Amino acid sequence: MVHNLYENVVVIGEGGSANSTIISGKGCTVIVDTTLFPEKARKIATFAKELFGNRIELIINTHYHPDHTFGNSAFEDIDILASEETKNFMEEMDTNYIKSVWGEERARRDHITLPSMTFSNKKRFQLCGYWITVRQLGGHTPDSSIVYLEDLGLIIAGDLIFNGFHPEITTDSDIDHWLEALSLIREYQPSKIVPGHGTPCGIEEIQLMKDYLLKFRGVLEGRIGENEILSDPNFVEREFPELFRYSVRSVLSKYPQRS
Repeated sequence: MVHNLYENVVVIGEGGSANSTIISGKGCTVIVDTTLFPEKARKIATFAKELFGNRIELIINTHYHPDHTFGNSAFEDIDILASEETKNFMEEMDTNYIKSVWGEERARRDHITLPSMTFSNKKRFQLCGYWITVRQLGGHTPDSSIVYLEDLGLIIAGDLIFNGFHPEITTDSDIDHWLEALSLIREYQPSKIVPGHGTPCGIEEIQLMKDYLLKFRGVLEGRIGENEILSDPNFVEREFPELFRYSVRSVLSKYPQRS
């Protein structure tokens, strides 16, 4: 599904899959996140070129998770920008990990491609007629980064925000840092937000994510019970409820004394 945000900005994502954002401007195009599969990424590249007629100048990865980076190999001849930590995480992905994501047959046929350019903490630059800031905030993962288009007031939040879907909270998620990251996103006062999963949204989704994480932490600490979760629209109206159960098990696995 294609969501038209601005005249030259579209978001591709469907059914809860990771979003890929196409930003086209003066003579070139930037793509943020490349999805899970190289063949899908190639289709996105073809679509971008047919839609805007510009060359693809830069790829940006918001964090290391495969559904945001494993399509990178469709862009091996293009600069790929990510945080230093994102590149480090991807360098640690061995054959067994890739097989667990793609399956053995695809892992033999395809390969992952690491970022070719990195930044530490924050990078601001001008490209394709836009001022772009890429900033590492952590939270969902230690390397989670946002992309801010100053000229449009647009934040591409990666998996710091899930709209309409339960977030994936993993063993390397840090809820305190995640809450801080959401507060920092709010400080930008974005006009529109592209979440990692779900349809583009407004600033109100920041508070919904904060409320979700605060209540999730209450569940982990035993302060909030099942009945309160089942009566909260911010939980029950989100899709992929199995992710909530996965996240609880995943986080509790770090604290065996709580089980």
